[in-house]
Amino acid sequence: MRIVVGIAFAGFLGAISRYGVGFLFPRADSGDFPWATLFINLSGSLLLGALAGLLIRRRAPVWFGEVAGTGFLGAFTTFSAFNGQLWQMCQQQAYAAASIYALLSMLGGWGLAAAGLAWGRRGAS
Repeated sequence: MRIVVGIAFAGFLGAISRYGVGFLFPRADSGDFPWATLFINLSGSLLLGALAGLLIRRRAPVWFGEVAGTGFLGAFTTFSAFNGQLWQMCQQQAYAAASIYALLSMLGGWGLAAAGLAWGRRGAS
């Protein structure tokens, strides 16, 4: 039961963090590039990779992975917002920006997850 409560609390913190980060960037619904969602998903990929590396090295207990990964990072990152913003950009016929956004999100997410994994495996210093 403690893990469930931990996941719920970490999810609350992740959601509030995601909401707060949104204020650091222009709003995507104003026609601007969705920088906030890109930042959130890329930084979340890095952190999830680092968490996986820590868990592989057994530098963090399994429960921490569940709380931080499922709770905080699950609420912090947002694939649904990514898809919604990508769809909106295509509806506005901003195909070049939509393509750049999709490529940066996917390739950047994979690259940062790999970097985070390497970072977590060797120990974040």
